[in-house]
Amino acid sequence: MVDVFERKSMVRVLILIVSLAVFSFSNQVNSKAHRVLKKYYNHEVLLSYDSYINDGTLYTVDGKNDWVFIGVSKSKFEDFHYMCILDDKKRISLVRILIYRENYGGEIGSHRWLRQFTGQTRPKFMIDAISGATISVRSIQTSINNLLIQLNNDT
Repeated sequence: MVDVFERKSMVRVLILIVSLAVFSFSNQVNSKAHRVLKKYYNHEVLLSYDSYINDGTLYTVDGKNDWVFIGVSKSKFEDFHYMCILDDKKRISLVRILIYRENYGGEIGSHRWLRQFTGQTRPKFMIDAISGATISVRSIQTSINNLLIQLNNDT
């Protein structure tokens, strides 16, 4: 009888730990996204949920005609979160890596490298490579291309 009670307690503790980890993980992504948005717009902005697309969520920026996409993409062992800001013409204005969890390939977060996506309205199949981050580079390229295809199909 005691054995069953101990197992139930352990399961409850495990569920609590996992839910806290997921909650703090999403808070970390949201916090980073809001910092990037505040810097980009020079003031706080509010986001409203628009829709779920492929591997992330599309938001509208209140008071603007812009969209913000926060997505998840694969690297070798872990997922990473990224954000795209799109203007009213569905053109990419900014791409930022919010959270990158791998030991190698962190160069993918370089603002200089990410600038090659700026201005895109259609999929781009030729992008600069990063030595040691091949999987992450292809993954974010595919994710952004899929986002643009989806947005262009919705019009």
